[in-house]
Amino acid sequence: MSLRLLRAEVWSVNGRKRLHRITARLVPDHVLNAPAVVAHARLVVIGGDSHRLHEEIITAGGMLKEGRFSRLNIGELEKLLAAATDDEAYEPMQQHLLELWDRVAQPLAQSLEARMKDRASGLQKKLGERAEKEADDIRAILLELKRAIDSELDEPEYEQLALFDTLEKDQFERNKDFLRARSKAIPAEIEQETEAIKARYTDPQPRMFPVAVTFLVPEKMRKG
Repeated sequence: MSLRLLRAEVWSVNGRKRLHRITARLVPDHVLNAPAVVAHARLVVIGGDSHRLHEEIITAGGMLKEGRFSRLNIGELEKLLAAATDDEAYEPMQQHLLELWDRVAQPLAQSLEARMKDRASGLQKKLGERAEKEADDIRAILLELKRAIDSELDEPEYEQLALFDTLEKDQFERNKDFLRARSKAIPAEIEQETEAIKARYTDPQPRMFPVAVTFLVPEKMRKG
């Protein structure tokens, strides 16, 4: 859903956008005792043939204590985002957070870059398993096709051509030649398809596109 909304916003006309690049939302005091900042980015993993293998929204961020950035882990961030309300901090607090931006932008970007690398590394096994499944699936489909063709070639009708006239015999021969050629080509096709899948999943490259920033503010600090 997040990705669909993001794509829709990219193409929406001016004045009709429903999403904002930056926001400051309130969090209950028992969850957060100092402001925090979270960056959101679109992560796309590209395969060897420029095929998109994976896409998701990732987040990274940290606490802001005395104007300094202290990175939070993913579990902590998810807890904070889940607790955030729809209420925004008042204007003075928003202005204060904007004034801190120059100090937190670089460490926030670095934490997002680290998150991208961690996530891309974690996807390696999943993508490898998907590559094996795709190769197994295409192999099974083509082998089943070969079995069906070979079974049809063994049908008695191909052994009773004497019962047909010349035109029918010629058509049967052409059909038989085509099916034999198709059956013979399948092993090479399996190899070609599995090599293509292997190439697609070889050395996947992550690409990251930062899209938004969320400041989280304890309710007691909403006024700044």
